[in-house]
Amino acid sequence: MKKEKSKCLVCPLCVSKAVQAGSCALAFFSFTFSLFFCMSCAGGPLSFLLKKTPASENVSADTTPVSFFSSLPDGNGLVFIGSTGRRSDPKETLQFALEDAARQVAVFHKVLGEFTVVNNIGSGAFDYVNDTYTSLAYDIEGATQYVDALQFNADTDTLEIENSFFVRTIYPSALPFPLRYKPVHGADQKPDWVDNPPVNIEGYEVGVGYSGRYSLLSDTYRNSSHNAIFYIIRGINATSKSSEMLYQNTGSLFGYKTSNNNTVYSYGTLTGFYVLDTWMDPKTRSVWTLAIAVKP
Repeated sequence: MKKEKSKCLVCPLCVSKAVQAGSCALAFFSFTFSLFFCMSCAGGPLSFLLKKTPASENVSADTTPVSFFSSLPDGNGLVFIGSTGRRSDPKETLQFALEDAARQVAVFHKVLGEFTVVNNIGSGAFDYVNDTYTSLAYDIEGATQYVDALQFNADTDTLEIENSFFVRTIYPSALPFPLRYKPVHGADQKPDWVDNPPVNIEGYEVGVGYSGRYSLLSDTYRNSSHNAIFYIIRGINATSKSSEMLYQNTGSLFGYKTSNNNTVYSYGTLTGFYVLDTWMDPKTRSVWTLAIAVKP
């Protein structure tokens, strides 16, 4: 759901007519009526006078604090960032984001993934097909049990970016093995792993996910994380199948056509899948994700 920013504007037509009529009192009344009318449309009387807390401020992707999306394990547990599109009800928005964070905890425990790429190339000018099929399976229904265990500070651990809402939570758990890795951020806040991803991190498989921009930044964020899962699975287990066919076709100029089919199928089960860091490109609004999973 796209966020629609409310604007509180005084109706110039009412004021203009009042002034033309030579009545200052009427102009003041029109101004006051328009002001309160606009305020009520913007979310209730005097809503624009309420001071925003850090949790409700809306920032742009190019001013997002790097520390918010760095999810290296905290001293009190593991960091899971939930995201959702902004709703009209702040409480509902927060609840949806917490449920998303809880689903990531479920993925951390166990996730099944499949990734298939199908290429079909024929002799005709338009005989080309490239399709990708993906699927993830985890305990979605059981994820609700983790919501109450998530810890966060509503004033410092929530963030709005454009039309999306994020909550940074702590889940009381630990990685299976000690983590000996810390990303380095340059002057432009871009982490080093985007251009030079680590080949391996002791005890873990490493994956880098990428997602181009969606209408909702929360969807871009989630898709990038899912692609990190597929990245790891493709590196663990992949099989390929190729076939080439020559067949008669009376509609062809030479009476024959060729078809070359290539299919790459990857599947696997991951445990301990955990996002270490996330970077949002301020120019393209694309999202990069660095993640790990326990070696099978």
